[in-house]
Amino acid sequence: MKDLNWKNQYSVGVFEIDAEHRIFLKTIKKIYHAFESEMDDEIIKLLLEELYKYADFHFTSEENVMLMNDYPDYKSHKKQHDELIQTLANTINFLDVKKIDKEQLIRFLIQWFKEHTASIDLKLGTYLKESKASHLLENY
Repeated sequence: MKDLNWKNQYSVGVFEIDAEHRIFLKTIKKIYHAFESEMDDEIIKLLLEELYKYADFHFTSEENVMLMNDYPDYKSHKKQHDELIQTLANTINFLDVKKIDKEQLIRFLIQWFKEHTASIDLKLGTYLKESKASHLLENY
């Protein structure tokens, strides 16, 4: 699926955030591959748990960056993170892997990633660059 490859439009211009986004996208790609290869349900469940844990880590990391740099849209941005974490938790904890609509889940994850990264996270990146948060930009 071509939507699972990194594109320049996903870059927000902040090294740490972009690096984490690449891992996030790669994790979605692993889940897609597991679905396509019809891997064992236990492997898929573990991959979904990996995605959940990584998303939780990434969101916490990104939220800390926002707070440390007085990002004005912190609350609305955090709300979007909270909604995705809840959706992932519901998928992983309450559904039997056999009952997951795999195509729908992958579409949702890709769509959410693309929309959130290319719009919401891009605003954060722009803010950080304009506020001269050089400690975040130095490795980019």
